Amino acid sequence: MSNQPKLFLPAPDGSGHKIEIAHNGSVVIVGANGSGKSRLGAWIEKNTGADVIVHRISAQRALDLPDYAVMKSLEQSNNDLLWGNENSQYANQANKWGHRWGGRPETHMQNDYGKVLSTLFARSADRDKKHTKATRETGKYIEVPDAPIDALIKLWNEILPHRTILLDDGKVSVRHVSLGKEYHGKEMSDGERVALYLMGQCLCAPSGSILVIDEPEIHLHSSIMQALWNKLEEAQPDCLFVYITHDLNFASTRVSTTSIWVKEFDGASKWSWEVVPEIDEFPESLLLELLGNRRTIVFVEGEKGGKDHSIYQSVYRNYHVVPRSGCQRVIESARALRLNEAFHHISVFGLIDRDYRTEAEIQGLANSGVHCIDVAEIENILLNEETLRFVAKNQLLDPDDVVVRATAMAMDMLKNEIERQASLRTYRVIENRLSQLGTKPVGLDAIKKSIADSAASIDVDTIFAENLKLYTDLSTAGKLNEILKFYNNKGLVPNICSIFELGKNGYEKLVLRMLNSNERDAVLNGLKQYVPAI
Repeated sequence: MSNQPKLFLPAPDGSGHKIEIAHNGSVVIVGANGSGKSRLGAWIEKNTGADVIVHRISAQRALDLPDYAVMKSLEQSNNDLLWGNENSQYANQANKWGHRWGGRPETHMQNDYGKVLSTLFARSADRDKKHTKATRETGKYIEVPDAPIDALIKLWNEILPHRTILLDDGKVSVRHVSLGKEYHGKEMSDGERVALYLMGQCLCAPSGSILVIDEPEIHLHSSIMQALWNKLEEAQPDCLFVYITHDLNFASTRVSTTSIWVKEFDGASKWSWEVVPEIDEFPESLLLELLGNRRTIVFVEGEKGGKDHSIYQSVYRNYHVVPRSGCQRVIESARALRLNEAFHHISVFGLIDRDYRTEAEIQGLANSGVHCIDVAEIENILLNEETLRFVAKNQLLDPDDVVVRATAMAMDMLKNEIERQASLRTYRVIENRLSQLGTKPVGLDAIKKSIADSAASIDVDTIFAENLKLYTDLSTAGKLNEILKFYNNKGLVPNICSIFELGKNGYEKLVLRMLNSNERDAVLNGLKQYVPAI
């Protein structure tokens, strides 16, 4: 993302040079306890250019809420939170280490909950002041923009719907939804207090800054952890989120991120680190650590960060989704780990495209833990009628008209290649039949006879006729969802997506964004009909 700041790390050879880290909005720095991760976070804060603000949220943090936040000006509260001193004369990088970090930037205990609250209230007061002035000057109603407190309350209600958060007049209160009981924020659980603290820290960070979060998973229940950080990243799209953790369960929840494995630190200025490659290239020791996270593994087709990966990760949010390129590697990976369950005790599944597979072949794969999605290829899942209707409504288009046009497009495309599709499906059936050729016959003559008998048992005419009828029927009177199930054509998605006039890949990107928004459940209702429940 072009508006996000660059990230540099010290060269692992100890030369003192900086290496730029490519990223897509977030970076996870993972390593064992004592590997120097927190000190690397402090290095980032110290060595990033003066044109970029680095706001580091320490793992050493007190979670004591004040009775009331101290009300300050926006300038004072920002300075105090970011630099450790509300006086603009001292609110800068040079004085930050002494004022904010007490001379110990790696280990100093932060006690800044009050500063976070003061900044939240100051941002609201500043918004209200500007809005009042603009309204008086124009004499007209002006829509009130959200302040960080408004964004925080919306996010809280999504993540913790059983509690209602109230931030008013310098005070934090919480109301139990079902009981109606209201209590002071000081009585919140550790998880609730840290959630409020992290939301406030991140939402108050300046646009274009680097947020370094040490131990982002601490005190957070796994059921809210992933959703919380997903939403905060969405709320601050121009910021770079750098997570520092030893929890591989958390690291695996960050999709399309850059992962850095910190192996060791010499205690002075040299870190041994590397960018984590694709799963099949993991060093054995790190692979064993990943297997130790005990989350269900789902192998899928596609590449890391690609369209397939994004779709599957959005659908199977609570699982560890691992792209394995082609279908054969998915099948091999799933079978290999399932055959060795006694050694790792992890649930493992594989997901592949339906392609031209027969029902018998699909059932055979399912018996070994590899499931076929109910569309010919994963891209087709985005075009199901339910999702098309929902997106059409979102884009103020007539849902019925969109489905009719999409179906007509798919049928017209299929009419031009009925014979080709029927032939490919016929080849698949024959290939599957021949793969069942037994190996018991011994001797040349016996082998030849076995092959001849197998070939003779395959009625190619009937198989081709059945497939020709299947595609002919689909091209003349087929339902869109049925066409998606049997029709393999990479051009199907871009052609149908042109109905929405959203530009190249615009429709696909919109659906993926919806899967990470409050419209997620509505989109999932369409997609889940075509993927197995794991």
